[in-house]
Amino acid sequence: MIKSYKFTSIFLLGLFSILLISCNNNDDDLDPDASCEDVICTLELRRMTVTVQDENENPVALDSFEVVNLKDGSNITIAVSPSEFEGGQEFGQYPLIEDGVFGKNQVEQIQFRGFIDGQEVVSSDYEVSTDCCHIGLVLGSLLITL
Repeated sequence: MIKSYKFTSIFLLGLFSILLISCNNNDDDLDPDASCEDVICTLELRRMTVTVQDENENPVALDSFEVVNLKDGSNITIAVSPSEFEGGQEFGQYPLIEDGVFGKNQVEQIQFRGFIDGQEVVSSDYEVSTDCCHIGLVLGSLLITL
């Protein structure tokens, strides 16, 4: 009986030690001052796209679009080639944001605006975040139906 109690005590102590060591007390996941020097990132470039469609789920071909940082009003539209833009019009897909636009460990509010014949036909707000490596969507829908 004492052997069983001793074994159980040692087992529980070991288990508790492992749990204690593995606990992450990092509350700085979105802290701009958090160090990213020990983080290993993938080499992929992440880009989020917005899909604009009509009520019949047909793609909407915008004449132009822009993405604005709502904090300071700056235009952060991703440059695309004419062929990329034509492909985007065909499928109603337009770039919203990609890695490298904002610094590390930030949360930003942005707005997508789409235009046809010089008139704004769509405006949608988003909240995006960055970690040490990539951009992520916090709030907002990447599918817009007009």
